[in-house]
Amino acid sequence: MKTVLALLAVILSLAPAAAQKKIPMQASAWELNGNAAEFISHLGTPSLLLDEGTADATGDNIVTVNDLVFANGTIEYDVAMAANTRFTSIHFRRKDGANSEHFYLRANAVGDPNVNSAVQYAAILKGVNLWDLSNEYQSNATLKADGWNHVKLIVRDGQLLAYVNDMSSPALYVPIMDGDWASGSIGFDGNVYLANLTVTPDVTPGLSPGRGIDLVYNDARYLRNWEVGEPSALPAGSEPTVLPDESAGWSAITAERFGMVNLSRRFGATPRGSRRIVWLKTTLTTKKATQRQLDFGFSDEVYVYLNGKPLYVDKNLFNTPGMKAPRGRCSIENARIDLPLQEGENELLVGVTNFFFGWGVVARLNDGAGLIY
Repeated sequence: MKTVLALLAVILSLAPAAAQKKIPMQASAWELNGNAAEFISHLGTPSLLLDEGTADATGDNIVTVNDLVFANGTIEYDVAMAANTRFTSIHFRRKDGANSEHFYLRANAVGDPNVNSAVQYAAILKGVNLWDLSNEYQSNATLKADGWNHVKLIVRDGQLLAYVNDMSSPALYVPIMDGDWASGSIGFDGNVYLANLTVTPDVTPGLSPGRGIDLVYNDARYLRNWEVGEPSALPAGSEPTVLPDESAGWSAITAERFGMVNLSRRFGATPRGSRRIVWLKTTLTTKKATQRQLDFGFSDEVYVYLNGKPLYVDKNLFNTPGMKAPRGRCSIENARIDLPLQEGENELLVGVTNFFFGWGVVARLNDGAGLIY
């Protein structure tokens, strides 16, 4: 038996490495999808010049590689900034226009190597860019304003390693990506020059199979089990006037990675120009009256009630004076709420609005001892 295993090991060691595919920068290899783009020479290198025009956000105008389905493996490419670059994005395992894994560089981080938003992973899920629910999936990198920036992505099952310029240390590690599909196309967007794109299937150095570790898995203080109603319209400028009752169509919803209740996964995109509200509820039971604190993150606005009484109202709107740290993202850092719990059952009711990108909440008690939830 040992002889057979040794022979098998030799055979496997002699097997050819996965074939690297180099994607030519010529029209036959790409689908431009009606976007402004052209194949040119830039800095002496065959390149694809992308022009997203006046797109509102990364992901609106995407060019894709023809006849390529990507699941696991290594993707490498070079990007050079243009004068009007804001973002430069890659969409991989792209299922369709509304669903893709998504990694991007922010051009405003050029010259600021320690800003923690130079690079980000944020899935596009049911038409929603989850960037504001993905604060933990940002990091720093040294980006060049002039010349080529080299990017290498290693993708295996639920994990992502991203290298930017420094190929010895990853700029970002994502242990649990948000997409729930296994393969798809590769595409790009942004006002940038793209060159030297290669794809090597199934070569994933540094990553083991499966998903990575949820860093808050061991923290029992998170409120993970909720019931959620059905969304309803809440026009801009108005406030909810009636609390939901048992007719609200409640169903169970469970927190995902980092304790996040991802409402965008359940309900998809809010139509542009509209505003929706949905109600969440959970119960905390204690043998005697006690005071606790709740670290609480939310996007976009919340109305919190405890045992039917108003407890907390707030807004977390990106790029407004009142946005919560960190810069309007949904994060456990957003707020801290006092919870005066009475003996017995306590109903925590949370109304959450959405009109801007991701929709969700995250909640963590300062101490769960003596409580049932």
